[in-house]
Amino acid sequence: MTAAGVLTRPVAAGLAKAPVSLDAAEESSLVSLACEGDKLAFAELVRRNQGRVRGLLMRLAKDRVLADDLAQEVFLRAYRGLVGFQQRSAFGTWLYRIAYNVYLNNRTRVRRFCELPEDYVAAAIAPENAMSAPRSDLRRDLSAAIETLPERYRAVVVLYYLEEVSYPEIADILSVPLGTVKTHLHRAKKLLRERMSAR
Repeated sequence: MTAAGVLTRPVAAGLAKAPVSLDAAEESSLVSLACEGDKLAFAELVRRNQGRVRGLLMRLAKDRVLADDLAQEVFLRAYRGLVGFQQRSAFGTWLYRIAYNVYLNNRTRVRRFCELPEDYVAAAIAPENAMSAPRSDLRRDLSAAIETLPERYRAVVVLYYLEEVSYPEIADILSVPLGTVKTHLHRAKKLLRERMSAR
């Protein structure tokens, strides 16, 4: 390595080396380097994707500390699984799939000692004053409504609307047919409309 964030790689066997700036490199190049065992390239991939992965896990798990722990597990699994990553999908899609599986595994493995009361979300929201903007109220109500959706619907809504993932990528991440993604999204929107109108 010649400088911080710059890696020297051979252009061809036995020839001169060309510096590659990791922070300016294309993601596909970083993935190729990481698959060859380049730890700096993988660290750059983590830096670029950790916010999105953590955001997805926070919306699914609804627990910031748990989301941080799960995100660490996601990147550990990704690092160990790079050998098998064949780049048929985007690296981000592959990470989302790992994140969703890590979330599901954690949910199955860990059982809470007691269930939260049904009014937990409403009770947890701090009271607002008369100066609160109606738009903020709407956003809060919509967020609370999304949290009440069945998990399979919530995952599709979060990925499509909040993470802006395409239908085919969602199908890949959740390991379900494309038609199922569309059906879940349609049903989720119907439930959200009902719950928002009830508010």
